[in-house]
Amino acid sequence: MTDWQTYGNGNPRETWNLERLARHRAAKLGYRVHRSRRRKGRDNAGDFMLLHKVSSTVLLGAGYTATLDMILEFMERERMQ
Repeated sequence: MTDWQTYGNGNPRETWNLERLARHRAAKLGYRVHRSRRRKGRDNAGDFMLLHKVSSTVLLGAGYTATLDMILEFMERERMQ
């Protein structure tokens, strides 16, 4: 498990807390996390999308296809560069 999957004491994070963590880390890096609010369909997979705040460019999950794990791993790689 990576550091974002567990708390400091080793307990696993809950799903709602992973979304909160993803939004917090995205804001620190200049990104924004959007969750799909519409009904699932052809252009909407029902998950999340990561956007660049300034340019509104979709970085990950076009069509709301990104999971929280994918977003957190992406931001972890960006943070290490």
